[in-house]
Amino acid sequence: MRTECDTTTTNQPDRDRLRGEWQRVTLRAGWPVRVAWHSDAVEQCVDALVRDGQVLSACLALAKDRAAAEIPLDVALAELDALFLCGPAHSAPGPLVQAYLGTRARANPPGTLPLGTDPITELPSAAILQQRLVQRTGNGEHVRIVVVRLEVPESLLWGHLRHLLLTARHMERALGDLAYAVPPGRLPALLDGDDPELPDRLDRLCRAPVDPLNGPGGAPGGAPRVPRSSVRLATAPGTAGR
Repeated sequence: MRTECDTTTTNQPDRDRLRGEWQRVTLRAGWPVRVAWHSDAVEQCVDALVRDGQVLSACLALAKDRAAAEIPLDVALAELDALFLCGPAHSAPGPLVQAYLGTRARANPPGTLPLGTDPITELPSAAILQQRLVQRTGNGEHVRIVVVRLEVPESLLWGHLRHLLLTARHMERALGDLAYAVPPGRLPALLDGDDPELPDRLDRLCRAPVDPLNGPGGAPGGAPRVPRSSVRLATAPGTAGR
């Protein structure tokens, strides 16, 4: 039975070309060297695109396979998008991404994720954010909160989960601290309000994240751009703004 997550392909890709391009683009997206890329789940996905276009069950098998191998979620979602960009030449559909993430969350081995991690985004949860905020303000720190929000409708966020994670990693590199998962589509982080490098950190934050599926050597035809984001900086409750 077909579902809205299945894909009909009129120009079916060559099997070896599809597998080769998919592997090349995925490895470029940060695939861990400790794990062999090829698996039975890879062949199921290639079969689904080349033969009949019914990809949902194949992609859910891939989700289980990558969860068992403890592939980081941002890399796993890059692989999923790369499959579609190398085959039917569009990103993975939102409903399929939602099903993939749900399957992965259920398949993650016990203890894989730290306590308090959001099971879908695999980022620290809002509860952890609150705990760290209380701890830091209790120590008398001048804490600022920066919140980044992707400017996409909430109904389309599933199709942009990879972009959300790209933005989270970009935040962590720019700010030197964790990004947290606060649905829908918002990423807060805690900052030292007295940090003399804060203006430079915010300047780096406002630059666009780098997408490994784009640029020279990326996915054929490139990937959709990371959506624009808004950045809001506030003084944390309970701190004295200075």
